[in-house]
Amino acid sequence: MSVKFSTFIGVEVCPDRAHPFTFTVIDRDLVIRSLGSGSLKDAFAFLAGQENAIAAINSPMTTSQGLLKREEIRQRLSPSSPLSHWANIRLVEYELLQRGIQVPRTPASKKRSPRWMRLGFQLFDEIHKLGYEQYPHASAEKQFFECQGEAVFWSLLGHSPLRKDTLEGSLQRQLVLGMCNLPVPDAMLFFEEITRYRLLNNKLPTDNLYSSAELNTLAAAYTAWLAGSQPDKIAAIGHEEEGFIYLPNQTVVGYFRDESGG
Repeated sequence: MSVKFSTFIGVEVCPDRAHPFTFTVIDRDLVIRSLGSGSLKDAFAFLAGQENAIAAINSPMTTSQGLLKREEIRQRLSPSSPLSHWANIRLVEYELLQRGIQVPRTPASKKRSPRWMRLGFQLFDEIHKLGYEQYPHASAEKQFFECQGEAVFWSLLGHSPLRKDTLEGSLQRQLVLGMCNLPVPDAMLFFEEITRYRLLNNKLPTDNLYSSAELNTLAAAYTAWLAGSQPDKIAAIGHEEEGFIYLPNQTVVGYFRDESGG
């Protein structure tokens, strides 16, 4: 791939009815240039405004095509897996669930899919009209691929992250993004700002913590940055008939040791 990218986009699609899309841009120096949320129309406008970019989108690209029903596919799977009887999910989701990564299950029909997933399908269906080509492309100035925020954090940690809807889960994810050299506030400062008064009066210092959707969006943008600048540090999982998910293939925490001595 000969294209030198200057802009790396992350998009998160979630069940929030008012703002189902969260999007961010980072540059080649990992500086966060913008971070916002909005509707499908807002997401289109955001993507259309880029001239040279890779976009990583946290949403299923296609419905399940029934690959898990095929004998040649099932022979590759573990017969002892509790997931082995599932056929109405994509192969990539099966593979990630096998690793312990909690990901959405995509049904075989768009009509049976939740609203947020249908919005994601629409984004993927229309993104070509904005000049984006599917990654990896040898010469396209604008490219996109499917990503998955929870799986990105699993890959960067090397194990299952804490629950994303908890305070500790947000702290952990923000700490990981900081270790990726993204300029996010140091999550450990949260503990320095806790006082007895704040704790007793429900005034936790959360102003510098990103939301779950924002954290997933930044994780996707970081994966897009890897895809454009260090493609050997990402891996494709899935099948060409249902689409691939691209994820980091190296952890960022392996060199840390337990400072408590435990």
